[in-house]
Amino acid sequence: MIKIKLLIFIFLAGLFGVNCNAAVFNKKQMGEISCGATKMQLFYYYLAPNRDPKLAKYKMKCKGVLLDIFMPKWFDKSVNAMLAKKVWRDPEEGEISEAAMWQTSVSIIYEFLNLTKKTFPAEFEGAGIQPALLIKEYADMRIRFQMSLDRLYRARLFDSMNGRGRTIIPTFNLILREMESIADAISSSNIKQYSDSATAIAVLSQDSFGYLFRGPRQWEPVQPVPLSKKVLDFALTILGMILVFISVRLFFSMNKEKTDKMVADYSKKAIKWQADFARQFVDIKIHYLVAVPIGIFAFIGLLTFSFLGFIIFTGIGVYVGLHMPTWVLSSMKAKRGKAVDNQLMDALILLSNSLRSGLDIVQGFEMVSKDLMPPISDEFALVIKNYQLGMSFERALEVMEERVDSRMLSYMIRAIILQRQMGGNLTKVFERIVVDIREESKLEEKTKALTAQQKIQSIVVGIMPWIMFIVMFMFQPDTMAKFYFQPLGAVTLIFCVIWVGIGMKVVSSLGNIRV
Repeated sequence: MIKIKLLIFIFLAGLFGVNCNAAVFNKKQMGEISCGATKMQLFYYYLAPNRDPKLAKYKMKCKGVLLDIFMPKWFDKSVNAMLAKKVWRDPEEGEISEAAMWQTSVSIIYEFLNLTKKTFPAEFEGAGIQPALLIKEYADMRIRFQMSLDRLYRARLFDSMNGRGRTIIPTFNLILREMESIADAISSSNIKQYSDSATAIAVLSQDSFGYLFRGPRQWEPVQPVPLSKKVLDFALTILGMILVFISVRLFFSMNKEKTDKMVADYSKKAIKWQADFARQFVDIKIHYLVAVPIGIFAFIGLLTFSFLGFIIFTGIGVYVGLHMPTWVLSSMKAKRGKAVDNQLMDALILLSNSLRSGLDIVQGFEMVSKDLMPPISDEFALVIKNYQLGMSFERALEVMEERVDSRMLSYMIRAIILQRQMGGNLTKVFERIVVDIREESKLEEKTKALTAQQKIQSIVVGIMPWIMFIVMFMFQPDTMAKFYFQPLGAVTLIFCVIWVGIGMKVVSSLGNIRV
């Protein structure tokens, strides 16, 4: 008895499962499909040679709403010409008119939607057929629709229907893609994909029908800007820039105390920068280093012939100019420190040999300053010079450590200071530092080889967007200027600068190896 009940339950569950699978569409999707089929039918009859006068106003129920569809007036003038114009010749069908070409594609979509309606449940005027049983019909319609669409392309009917073909043909192409998706859904038994694709075809068919009631897409040539307007715009731009300069001048004049304080702070920074460059054995004009980037970026801003563009580029120039001395100084210091590192091993060997021969550390420094090449000879000579002028040798070494960005040189200086204060075998210390320098050089070369790709990637990430930006400006200067020299474009540009900088930092940090 239990087995019989179990078999009955399994049978009812299977029957219920079949009924559930039959209802592959929900009510809203079935409304879209029915509405699409009706509109495709109207589309077909609008192009017929002897259409029913009742089509001028047609009542239809679409998605539960009763609609009055009025035939577009342009059909009265255009359809007769479309019927008379032969645009294709087929060996079997003979000459085909422009209207008949459109009717073929529209009728296949209508058949397709009507075939899909057979999968509706009986209460929605369907037959409850499973989609898998219609795969042959779907495949045949897809092939026929593809052939009809190919004819529309090859007949170049983009200007058909007063230019509406340029919008309808791409929509038909999307419908073809969804038909292919339906074939994939049926073969993989994916009911959701099938229902979504069929509904998409219904929506796209309604869109193509709606294009009949809209104005055609037409290209209108851009009217050239009169020379007088260009001259006026240029004059107003220059006037605006002059007014900006005057307003900035008035602002600083009205805030004389703050201005004097800013000038004094800048003068102190300039003196400090000048001293730092002098310590790197470089004589450079700080004011030129600050003013040149500002002038270059301001000139680029003038070339944009846009007030906002001038403000943006001038602001960038001011930022770059004020930070240029620091950037140049850091770069020179790092480069000089690297050069000192490359010569330090020879200097330590020479110092070690001089100590073994009975000379003291000061005399060893003199030998290095005379026998080796710059920059290390200059640094050691400056230590000796400071010592001869009355500075303690330890302090002279500390000054060199502050001046040169070299970790191994700092080890050597600390070892010398400790030996002079507490004693010890300085020759052994130098030999150990030489070994460390050799090992570190090998490790550094290896890490460079391992991280070369990350460094190149960081450079590409940082440079390529701006190269493309410049190229686009060269080819489409007006379009680019209209976007980037307005508030939204300026915010977008600042946003891009920030995130490109973050990207460079992240990619560059992937290549940093700490030992």
